[in-house]
Amino acid sequence: MIKDYLLKRNNLKSLRTQIRAAERALLNRQRRVEVRTGTLVRNIHQQVTAPATLLLAGGIGFILGELTRRQTTKSRAAAGKLRITETTPLRTALNLTTSIQTLYTALPLAWMMKFFHQQVQDVE
Repeated sequence: MIKDYLLKRNNLKSLRTQIRAAERALLNRQRRVEVRTGTLVRNIHQQVTAPATLLLAGGIGFILGELTRRQTTKSRAAAGKLRITETTPLRTALNLTTSIQTLYTALPLAWMMKFFHQQVQDVE
């Protein structure tokens, strides 16, 4: 026990040395934070500007615009008539979204088929 105390006592640094060590540690930590911040900003920028993200944002904006657009009535007389179903831009966008979702779901299957087809050709 006395031996440990004497070893620790000899290892004590002056206050000035301790302050310098703390300042160096703080500067190193600040540099690491700056590097990590830069990396995070680059990653976020890449993800936000990815074509899929921009397409999704544009699609959501279009759908919200269609949903919040005011509907105008042409006349009171036409309100009593039977409405003929028209293809609206919103319905077209929803159909396109459904088609894209189906394609996106089918792509992994197509890639697997291509991969296995290539393996069979390599074996032959």
